[in-house]
Order: sequence, then C-alpha cells, then structure tokens
Amino acid sequence: MASFSNVSNFSLFVLTALLTVLFASGAEKQKDVEYKDITFIVLSQPNSFHAKRAQLLKEDFEKQVKQLNLKGDDRPGLYLLHETEGLPSLGVWTLFPVFSVFPDVFPSTPWVFFCEEETRIKLPKLLNLLKRFDSSKDVFLGRGLHDAQISIIHHFYGSDDPEAFAMPDVRAGFLLSQPLVTRLAEMMKDLPGADLNSIDFNIDPKHEFARYLLEKLGTSLTELTELCVLDSEDCATYDNLRFPQCGAAIPDEDFTVAVKTCGKFHADRVPVVKKTWGQESSNIEYFSDVDDSSIPTITLGVPNTERGHCGKTMAIIRRAAERKEFAGKKWLLIADDDTIISLQKLRLILACYDAREEIALGERYGYMSARGYGYDYITGGGGMLFSWPLLKQLAKECTCPADDSPDDMILGMCLKRMDITITHSPYIHQARMEDYSADFLKHRSHVSFHKHWDSNPVKTYELLQRDVTSKHDEL
Repeated sequence: MASFSNVSNFSLFVLTALLTVLFASGAEKQKDVEYKDITFIVLSQPNSFHAKRAQLLKEDFEKQVKQLNLKGDDRPGLYLLHETEGLPSLGVWTLFPVFSVFPDVFPSTPWVFFCEEETRIKLPKLLNLLKRFDSSKDVFLGRGLHDAQISIIHHFYGSDDPEAFAMPDVRAGFLLSQPLVTRLAEMMKDLPGADLNSIDFNIDPKHEFARYLLEKLGTSLTELTELCVLDSEDCATYDNLRFPQCGAAIPDEDFTVAVKTCGKFHADRVPVVKKTWGQESSNIEYFSDVDDSSIPTITLGVPNTERGHCGKTMAIIRRAAERKEFAGKKWLLIADDDTIISLQKLRLILACYDAREEIALGERYGYMSARGYGYDYITGGGGMLFSWPLLKQLAKECTCPADDSPDDMILGMCLKRMDITITHSPYIHQARMEDYSADFLKHRSHVSFHKHWDSNPVKTYELLQRDVTSKHDEL
C-alpha cells in the first residue's frame, strides 16, 4: 500500500500539471513568426525627391537586416513601389491595383506590411508584435484614425457614428495577413470589372481601402498602439518626418501666384487673402471676370462659370508661359480665392524639388484610378503647382472641352496623355481642417487647407503660420 505522503505528492504533481495546462490554454499563445514571413511594401513615388526619401528608408531597413545577420532566404523582402516592375501604370497609390497583380509580383508570405516613405520600422519589435496574432486568419492591423464628424473627403460615410469607423494611419504602417491578401488578389484579378462602384473618386485611400475591407470582406481594423507616429520605447514603427527641410526656402521671385476669383467674391474672399497669405508674396495676381482696380484684378476674356473654371485656368497657364516678364520663374501656383495657405512653408517645400524637372505637385485625387483605367489629378482647392518646364508643355498641349469643364480633372487627363506622374504632397489639403481626423493633423505640419464655409479662414491661417520657423528634420 502506498504511503500517505506518496499519495499526497502524486496528487500535488497531477494538480500542478493540470493548472499548468489550464493556464497555458487561457493565456495568449505566442505564434511562430520569422523575419522572412513579412513582405514590406513602401508606397513610394518616382519624383527624385521622394525617391531619395524612400531610399533612406531602404538604407535604414538594410542596416537592421545586417545587424540581425539575416541572409539569403532568412531575409525579409522590401519593395519600393516606384521601382517595382510588373505593377499597373496607374492607381497603385489607391492600393487596389497592387492586389490585381500581387501573386505575380510579390512573394507569398504570412504577413504584408504597407507603409509610406517616411515610415521607420524597428524590425525586432515588429516581429515580437506579430507573435500575438494568427496569420492564418483574416487580420488587419494598424494605428487607428477616426473622424469626429462626417466628412466630404470620406464621402460622408458613417452618418450615424463616424467615429466608430477606424482607418489605418499609413504613416505608422499597417499589416495584412496572407488569407486577406489572397482574398483581395482574387477579387482584384479582373481589375476593371472589380466591385469598386462605391469609390469611383479616389480621395483618401486609407479610408476607402479600410471601408472596402469592412464592407466586402467583413474585416475591420485591429488598432495597435505599438504602430506609432511619434517614436517611443514601445513603438515598432514611427513617422520619421514632420516637415521637410531641404535648406533655405526658395526666393519669392522664383514663383508666381495666380488667384482665381470672380466679381461676387471680391468683397468677402479677396480681402481674406489680402489680410493673410497674400501679404507673403510680391508676385501675386488676381484673375476675375470683372475689372476691379482696388484689388487689382486681371480679366482674361473668359466668362465666369458657376463650376469647372477650365477656361480661366488654361488662360492663366498660357499667359504665364507666354509673357516675357515671367522669364526666369520656376513655379506657378494656382489657388482659389478661398484657399488658405502658408507661402513661407510652401517655399520651404519647393526647395526640396528640382524645378528643372516636369513636376505637377499638390494633393492627388483620382477618377477611376482604383480600377486602373482612369486618371489622377491635382485637386485644385489646396493649390496646384507646376514647374516652368511642365507649364510650357501644358500651355501647348492642353485644351478645355468647355469653359466650365472641371479644370483640375481636365489637367489630370492631359498629364496622363503626356505621361507625367503627379507628385503627391501630404502637406497640401483640399478640404477644411475640420474635415480631417484631429489625430492625423496633430503630428504633422501643414501647408494649406480650403474653404471658408462654416470655418474661420483667418484662424486657420494663423494655425498654419504658428510653427513656420520651428525646427524640422533635415535631409
């Protein structure tokens, strides 16, 4: 017969083993994941300045790979989209066309990480983060952004509770699991026929992409605090650049400013421009359908239209390209009379670009770009910028179907015919401050917003100017 003590010891052993099993089953199980299990995709741009910024990300990534002694098949793959062959020629910034060719262009890995050129990745922390998630399930991970109210830039989505919907902050990067990537690739393989009816206009890809995943694939964003914009000890990613600093701002005489207005706005909108950003340049002109010597205005023989304004915009472009007094200029800014902009910040940004290149710069929108057969365009409200070599080409090659055709979209169609890729600036904005997520605005300096409606344009301008002289990151 076994002694009492032996029975007690055996019972204690069984109890301990049972508790260990129960604890392990209730605890969060660590998943097996290696660096080679992640494919990194950078939403880079071909413009020389942006390509250089993306290269800095790549160099930082490769430095970490070397420190981790990852070689051969153990290395994770990093792809800069502007260098990647086999992608559609249009709309990869909307993400959907990327998935139309994904199996042919990118490796099949358990995780895919998307980010911007200024994102910085701490590889060990990211790997450790992914151990908490099951890559065999549909998983969408990111830093969440929320709207406080319905917004025109988000197609007035979420009227009942817009704040409940989360979209990823691409500056911090976001992750998709392999099953989700596979489902997207299957749905996008016949891209022109893909079910993208709800996003004919591509305005904010992070919102439109997250909404598609929710409505079509039933997958919402899992929000993570470890994917960051501001760096800290716990962050696996962060945004490297608050505002570019490429040396001294370009001189005022290097660019000219054209403000589009009309008679009915001379008394209310033009005074706001003159009180605020109009004082920042000695090379500013006001184009109207009415002669007004108090401003003064310039009339171009183009009648005012309630919408579109293509006739007026093209007349401004031709005038700038042809007049001798503009010889030596490097940039033309075309802005609306209800644009609110910091020209000092704009001149700092333009120092980053080579004005000898053919550059169309502003906030990029798209029409049918997600389907791969439409076109991109600079949305006009935030300001449209053209380098002088491109300006001269536009003057020669672009025409308006009608004076009231949409000027920004017609220019977009023309740029596509000319094979000019629009350069997107994340600092220029088509809508009001109130139309953007407060958390999105908080961690980046900005150059322009648009619209006076239900907003205070003077206050917006003061906010834009507040940190003009603050210290920014250097190239």
